[in-house]
Amino acid sequence: MKNVTSKFTTARVTPVRIGSPRTQASRIGAVIATALLLTCGAVAPALSAAPSSTFRFALPGGAAILYGKASNPQAPLSQRAWQQAIFQFPNGATFSLLPRAGEQGAGGTQMEPPSDSNISPSGGYVVIGRIESGSVSSGPGQAEADASREYCSAIEIRTGCITADQTGEICGAGWQAGQRAQWGTNDQTNLMLTSDRPSANRLLHFISAGQPSRALVDNDSGADNLLRCDPPSSANRAAYLKIATALHAAGAHNDAQLINAALSKADGGTVGTPTRTAVETEHRATVSAQKASLYTAPDDAHLSAAYLVQNDAVTILKQSPPNWAYVDYVNGSGKHLLRWIKADQLAIKR
Repeated sequence: MKNVTSKFTTARVTPVRIGSPRTQASRIGAVIATALLLTCGAVAPALSAAPSSTFRFALPGGAAILYGKASNPQAPLSQRAWQQAIFQFPNGATFSLLPRAGEQGAGGTQMEPPSDSNISPSGGYVVIGRIESGSVSSGPGQAEADASREYCSAIEIRTGCITADQTGEICGAGWQAGQRAQWGTNDQTNLMLTSDRPSANRLLHFISAGQPSRALVDNDSGADNLLRCDPPSSANRAAYLKIATALHAAGAHNDAQLINAALSKADGGTVGTPTRTAVETEHRATVSAQKASLYTAPDDAHLSAAYLVQNDAVTILKQSPPNWAYVDYVNGSGKHLLRWIKADQLAIKR
């Protein structure tokens, strides 16, 4: 197979893990068929109405996915594509599915319209699909061409764990009627829910075999996802310590600090609360400065045009690196803004 280098406009592109990607024509046909099914069939109550720029997709047990930044806000809800998705636990805790924490934007990513058929019959999992577009070349000096590819992520609703991020034919398999959580064939189900599920011991095995720690963590949807999927415990503590050391050595200090913070919290006796892992510190805070600038990454070089004013309320999602906080601000219309802010401009509520 010829090596292909890609320059997708998204921040992270996951390599193919199974099957062959659908051709662009068949992919577009699948999206159109989905839109027609949702438009012509009986639309689920959850999809009956929503604001043009945001949509709350309810999940079993009180969780939800908050969609934002509709690329076609005037289209019917059943045909609307999205560039932002935030997972919300029943207790109000949130984390960003896309773009990932610290990334500047979703780029060429379009998430497909959500449907109740995305939820497993057991109510334990939800699969969200997306199309990533960008330019691809077959090698150095070769001409680039536009290309699109379909991806799908499986999420365990109770924990928020992204158990797999797949591409290709597996994304079209669908949940099987009469089965609690069967995605296509047995092998496809294993890939979506079990074999690729992030775990500390599995990750350390690959690091010990010489694979780069930062890339491995990225392929597991980030250190925060690893912690949601495999909360720190006596069984994995040693593995997590070695992973954090490897990440520090690779320059991935934010991810390493997330893991160290999770271990410290677990040592305090908080292991086993799935919606309160270290990444979801859940501190509520208000802006103490008259005007607080917001950043797309935790350094002065990534100043954005957005800002908050005194007494604006935020949820702190991360408190690393030192002197920075990653916050979620919700405006009056319910739209989420995820940005970095200097920690000394916040007053944490106790």
